[in-house]
Amino acid sequence: MKNLLLLFLIIFSTGILAQEIENNEKQTQEEYIKGRILYLESTKKSGYNGQDGIKEIEEYRVRILEGEDENKEILIQSPVYLEKAYNIFIRENENVVLYKEHGELGDNTYYIVDIDKRDSIFLIVGIFVLLTVIIARYKGIKAILSLVIVVGIIYNIFLPMISNGYSPILISTLCALLCSTITIFLTTGFSQKGLVAILGAVSGVVIAGIVSMYFSYKMAMTGFVSVEALNYSTLLQGIKIREIISAGVILGSMGAVMDVSMSISSALTELRKRSADITKKDIFESGMRIGEDIIGTMVNTLILAYIGSGILSTLFIYLQKEQFPLIRILNFESVAADIIRAFAGSIGILVAVPITSYLCCIIFTKKNS
Repeated sequence: MKNLLLLFLIIFSTGILAQEIENNEKQTQEEYIKGRILYLESTKKSGYNGQDGIKEIEEYRVRILEGEDENKEILIQSPVYLEKAYNIFIRENENVVLYKEHGELGDNTYYIVDIDKRDSIFLIVGIFVLLTVIIARYKGIKAILSLVIVVGIIYNIFLPMISNGYSPILISTLCALLCSTITIFLTTGFSQKGLVAILGAVSGVVIAGIVSMYFSYKMAMTGFVSVEALNYSTLLQGIKIREIISAGVILGSMGAVMDVSMSISSALTELRKRSADITKKDIFESGMRIGEDIIGTMVNTLILAYIGSGILSTLFIYLQKEQFPLIRILNFESVAADIIRAFAGSIGILVAVPITSYLCCIIFTKKNS
């Protein structure tokens, strides 16, 4: 029965991803295709001298690898700007992304817009999947499956629903419940250990969401925590932006809180098996002692993860520390949002420890009696 359920989930999740990829391809209006740089044909330096910020023009021989002009070799000019941040670092025998522009007379013009990173993405994902399967074996396969399903839920349920105006906090909570249930039950099976872990994880995540929501409103956060969000504000009409921060906390802390709850539940399950006459008090105290060891690393994990994801913004603030006093830095919305995410998520981890321990002492001893 478990194998049939696992097979069904594999087919279901694979079908969802395949359908989503197909839909994205159909909805794309602009045409981007794959090409390969053969070699640098020439470099034109005369006549530019910094005009429009352009240093020189490089002309590459490119082979088109997709579309109606597949295998055709063409020359494409690529500007080299004085500001290095604007340049595409092109190398020979490298795959690139080409933008195809249809001419009025049926002729096509191509531009190099980026390096094709898909091969590298597939490689690092493949290494991750391979190591997971080699090290964890059958459980590794189930872990990969749960990850695919979680990504599918976020992409096919969470994002579409908040884009349609539903409450991001409510939807993220429901998605966290669904993701936790699928992940834990795939890992442990339908057992009391898994049930306790799910209840503990969801409790911690919900409390983290409540804390983040309270402080988001208390700090009068707008939800526009970056320049990009302000630039695309017209696309965000009808979306409850202020709740996005709390929704991010709920989803962002879900993995860490679930890990803590699962670790405590698993350890207390083994303890109960070794000692059938253990008391509620002993189970709870054991859970708290186990949680103390976990908290030390998991709290750092969340805070460092948020610092790492916003390292560029952190660097900008550090470079301008002489211009802005601390009172101004702490009132930047992006800084305040990162602080809320990190510490609200950590609060979720902290409260998950006593909640999971208490649930274990109630459910496990009830079975014994």
